[in-house]
Amino acid sequence: MKNKTVLAMLCGALMGLAGCNDEHDASQPSLNDSISQPTLVAFAKLPVDTYASGPDSGKAVKGANGIYPPFKGQPVQGFSAALKNKDGSYMVMADNGFGTQDNSADFLLRIYKLSPDFKTKNQGSGTVTVQSFIQLRDPNKRVPFDIVNANSAERLLTGADFDPESMQRAPDGTYWIGDEFGPYLLHFSAEGVLLDAPIPLPHPLNPAQELRSPQNQWNKAQINYVEPLVQQSGGFEGMAISPDGQYLYPLIEKPIKSLHDSERHLLISQFDLKKKAYTGQYYWFALDSKATNIGDFQLFNDKQGIIIERDATQNNLGGYKKLIRIQLNASGQLVNREDLVDLMQIANPDLLYATARNGDLGTGQNFAFPFETIEDIVIENGNTLTVINDNNFPGSSGRNAKLADDNEIIQIKLPKALF
Repeated sequence: MKNKTVLAMLCGALMGLAGCNDEHDASQPSLNDSISQPTLVAFAKLPVDTYASGPDSGKAVKGANGIYPPFKGQPVQGFSAALKNKDGSYMVMADNGFGTQDNSADFLLRIYKLSPDFKTKNQGSGTVTVQSFIQLRDPNKRVPFDIVNANSAERLLTGADFDPESMQRAPDGTYWIGDEFGPYLLHFSAEGVLLDAPIPLPHPLNPAQELRSPQNQWNKAQINYVEPLVQQSGGFEGMAISPDGQYLYPLIEKPIKSLHDSERHLLISQFDLKKKAYTGQYYWFALDSKATNIGDFQLFNDKQGIIIERDATQNNLGGYKKLIRIQLNASGQLVNREDLVDLMQIANPDLLYATARNGDLGTGQNFAFPFETIEDIVIENGNTLTVINDNNFPGSSGRNAKLADDNEIIQIKLPKALF
């Protein structure tokens, strides 16, 4: 049997590993053409009505945009983090499911492996294949508070237990996930088994005090109650990893109450992966006056990275959706920031969007990403970035006011290399 046949079989069988390394990544666009502005060079989308195996879901959801429960199986949706595999596929993490703790008890927390066939200038269908998934679970009872499936052997984790919004893969192949409810850091094996108890976020000025959100599980149970200074749905939305794999940099989505001299400053903390502890180093990201949230955070060297910054609009070509280049400074200081890409103003000379439907916005030669939640960025190389929306199944309608959003995956070529 030839080597590449064996390789393909292993990639399919070893669900959720970092990916098998092939010599050529056909998804990458050509970098030879000179451009003067950020340009769409690849496009793919996963239809909103994509479901994976599992129990029917959505019992507590009202439905929207013509999609109503019960859902047959598990919706493959709500991508809040993405990582690139060496074989060109992506590991994408769904968030808590249907938006709240109360309506997501039947949504199973998973990391999906996707393989896009990017539509580029010269090739590709623009379709996405769901290859496999990792089911996040707690069979060893590391979670110290009640969870939905507490009395089952596998203790499959659900969207009522955690809201996973950011993810990184450590050098040892394990996954670190940032949760919004606690907020907590969660450490999983490559197969999805929780390895440690959830790690709380310490107050940067008083490490003995936890920072909690109104959705914190201990607070809701009235056990060792701590005043919630983290806003609701304001936990670990983005999380970078240092290139040497030593540190995580979880980033809070919204300003923390009474913690800094500005209501528009977001906390970035430093976490040591070997020690499994926060270092006490921290930084502040200042939101633009038009922004309300961040969506993701990735580093491309030990000090510089990219943050997705956005407002709360959708289906509005006047919305604020940008990629911001940042540089970490001394601990306790604001990071430097500068605009990198306006996601509402992307050149699209090759008209790479799929066939436009009546009412679709931003699909022409001036391409836009008009979604409320844009939560995934992958730095492919110094010239190319991959960005993915969170479609908030089935409630968001950013591309078309009358239709539920698909999961769109775009690749943007930069006019000037990052590195």
